[in-house]
Amino acid sequence: MTETLLPASILPGLLEIALKGRLNIQALFEQAGIDADAVGSAEHFIRLEQLDALLVSAFRQANDPWFGLQVGRDSHYGNMDLLGSLMATSDTLGEAIQCLLRYKNLLVPYLTFELQQSGDQCLLAVSSDESLNFTRTRTHNDLVVATMVAIGRSLVGGDLMLRAVRFRHPAPEDLSQYQDFFAAPLTFSHPRNELEMDAAVLSAPLATAYPKYHQRLCKVAQQQLASLSRASGLTAQVLALLEQRIGQPEASIEAIAATLSMTPRTLQRHLAAENVRFVDLRDQVRHSRACALLRDDKLSFASIAEQLGFADVANFYHAFRRWEGVAPGEYRKSLV
Repeated sequence: MTETLLPASILPGLLEIALKGRLNIQALFEQAGIDADAVGSAEHFIRLEQLDALLVSAFRQANDPWFGLQVGRDSHYGNMDLLGSLMATSDTLGEAIQCLLRYKNLLVPYLTFELQQSGDQCLLAVSSDESLNFTRTRTHNDLVVATMVAIGRSLVGGDLMLRAVRFRHPAPEDLSQYQDFFAAPLTFSHPRNELEMDAAVLSAPLATAYPKYHQRLCKVAQQQLASLSRASGLTAQVLALLEQRIGQPEASIEAIAATLSMTPRTLQRHLAAENVRFVDLRDQVRHSRACALLRDDKLSFASIAEQLGFADVANFYHAFRRWEGVAPGEYRKSLV
């Protein structure tokens, strides 16, 4: 069984959205079950269900029918982390869109993009995973369509040659903000969100093109996609079990393997195929849990060592210094 995961590196972008809307960020993260320590981390992931809970809460807290459009129209390729850099270093807008289609799972795995070209017009369509609550809202439709237009304009440095803009949701009574931003014919209650443009815009050269750097970024993107794939497979299952059991006898490789109906040797072999080791996964969980437990200054180091499954405090000290480069006591003082 697999689940869809996203890199926690997308969280700073979501934080920016929350800040623009003057939303209660702590409440949003707590409701979604997202640990603030994961923000910006390349080693942490969030589940699609957590993103759903986060955005549903954000849209509800904003309580503004124009929230999606307002946030989307302020977007820029520089806010899209690695995916934005990949698009910006492409030679043309057409190549940038192909990067979006190829690497969209780094940022928006719940969206499906399609680029069609016929004669002198092209169509960029986007469909959403309808099992998610936030994708069925006007706010989300506005956010997606306005973001595509704003990012396209930031890439080409000007006009996207829009011929038409189409939305899935019904037309609101007031269209003024749509008309001001898109400056193109609008259609509502359409089967999917779409942008229709002059095909000539696809060959527009990008001032930010950087072929050699682009190739390097493609390799990084492939590595991140592979990491997401691993995190969504057996690795994710083992991590989930370790997070539930760390510090207990049931966290041993023998117990984990038995739960997954494998022998320890078979489990090790399958994990090796995903380029990870059981001891490293256990270390990852212990490290994350240790940092969280050290925030509570009432917990003794002996108690923390026991909760993490270390034989004694000395082993915990040694491991923590390896993880953080400082002793647990120094780390706790830095938190204060």
